Amino acid sequence: MNRYEVIVIGAGPGGYPCAIRLGQLYKKVLVVESKLLGGLCLNWGCIPTKALSYAAELVDSFEKAKRMGFDISVNGCDLGKLRNWKENVVKRLRTGIEYLFKASGVEWKQGKARIVSDHVVEVEYEGTKESYEADNIVIATGTEVIALPGLEFDHKYIIDTDDALEIADIPRNLLIVGAGASGLEMATIYSRMGSNVAVVEIMDQILPGMESELCEHLHKIMKKSGIDILVNSQVKGYIKQEDGLQVSIDTDGSRVEKTYNKIMVTVGRRPVPASFQNIELEVDKKGYLVVDNSLRTSQRHIYAIGDIVGPPLLAHKATKQGVVVAEMIAGLKDKYEITAVPSCVFTIPPLSSVGLTEKQAIEQGHRVVVGRFPYRASGKAVSMGETEGLVKVVGAENGELLGVHILGAESPNLIGEAILAIDKGMKVADIAESIHPHPTLTEMMQEAAENFYKRAIHTANK
Repeated sequence: MNRYEVIVIGAGPGGYPCAIRLGQLYKKVLVVESKLLGGLCLNWGCIPTKALSYAAELVDSFEKAKRMGFDISVNGCDLGKLRNWKENVVKRLRTGIEYLFKASGVEWKQGKARIVSDHVVEVEYEGTKESYEADNIVIATGTEVIALPGLEFDHKYIIDTDDALEIADIPRNLLIVGAGASGLEMATIYSRMGSNVAVVEIMDQILPGMESELCEHLHKIMKKSGIDILVNSQVKGYIKQEDGLQVSIDTDGSRVEKTYNKIMVTVGRRPVPASFQNIELEVDKKGYLVVDNSLRTSQRHIYAIGDIVGPPLLAHKATKQGVVVAEMIAGLKDKYEITAVPSCVFTIPPLSSVGLTEKQAIEQGHRVVVGRFPYRASGKAVSMGETEGLVKVVGAENGELLGVHILGAESPNLIGEAILAIDKGMKVADIAESIHPHPTLTEMMQEAAENFYKRAIHTANK
C-alpha cells in the first residue's frame, strides 16, 4: 500500500492550497479529487461567475463610452464566443494548479475517496479501487446546491447556477429565487445579457446578514437598472404552459401570477462530507463537520477545512484554513486564529464588507459611531462615471474600528485596506490620518474615517 504523510480529499480552494503548502514544506502528499482540479470555486463558482460578471460590466461601460462621445454600437453577444472565453479562463487557471502541484512535488489522483479506516483512504475511479495510507487526512469536500421542495431541478426549466453558467441561451423572462450573492450576481449577468429578470427573496432585505443600509441602496440601484426585486416574498408553485412557466408568488400579502421562461433556484448549499466507514466524525445538526481551534475533527489526525466546516462559505476562508492546516501538520503552528474575513458580492456596482455591520455592533453592546462618504463626492468616481455608492465605516465610540462596508465601483479591491486595518487592530484614526493618493477611489476610505470624527473635507459632516 502506498503511504503518504498527508492525504487531502478535495482539490478546491481549501484543498489545493493546503497540498501546495505541504509540498513546499517537503511533506509527501496525495490529493484526491472526484471531479476537476480547482473544485467548485474554479470550475462552477467564483471564477466563471466573475468572468461573466466582468463581461456584464462591459455593457455598462459601452453606455458610459457613448455618453462620453465615443461612437459605439453593440449588436448583441455571440454566446458561443462568450462561453468559450469563460471556459478558457477556467482551463488556464486549472492548468496552473496542475503545474504548481508538479513544482511542489504534490501527487494527485482523480476519483471518489472513502476513508475506510483510521489512516486508510480508498480511491475509486472508473470501476477501479486503490488504497492509500496516510499519517494525516484533510477533508475539503465542500458543499452542493440545495433544491426547494416544489422547485426541484430539471435543468431545463428549473435550473441551478451550474446550468446558468453554461449561458446556452438567454431567456426572455427569468425568475431567480434567492437574493443572496449567487442570485444577485446571476441577476446582474442575465439582465445585462438581455433577460427581463425578477428576484424573489423570503427575507426582508437582499443579501441577508450584510450591512442593511448599503443593501437597501443596492436594491434601489438594481431596480433602477430594470431588475424586479420582491422581498418578503415566496414562490408558492408553478404550472408549465406552452409559453413558459406560470408562477404563483406571495408578496405584500397578496398573490400574483407571472410567466417566466425559466426559474433559477439559488437558496443555499449543504455540506458534502467525505465518505467514511469504521470511524466516527462529529457533525452538527446541519451536517457540517465539527472541528476545534486547530481544525481537527473528533479524530485528531483528521482535519477539515473550507465549506465543510460551515459558514461563511467563502473561497478565501477555505484557502486560509488550508494553508494553516498544512503548517500545523508541519509543526509550524498549533491553532487556527480567526482573522477578518471579507465578503464581496459582484453585482453592478459590487458590495464588499469586512467586520461587523452597524446592527451587529449595536447588538454586541458597542456604543456605535458611523462615518460615511458617498461616491458622488469623489473626484475620481465622478470622472469615471461611477457615482452610485457609499463607503461606511463602523466603529466604537473610543475609535475602535469594527467594520467597513463599501458599495460601489472597485469595492472588492478597496476593501483590502479595511481588512488589514481590522486584522491588525488599527483605529479609525489610523485610516483618517494616513495620506491617501489623489485622485483615487482610496481617498473615500480616508474621508469616511474623517467623517467618523465629523471632520471630512468633501462631504457634509452630519
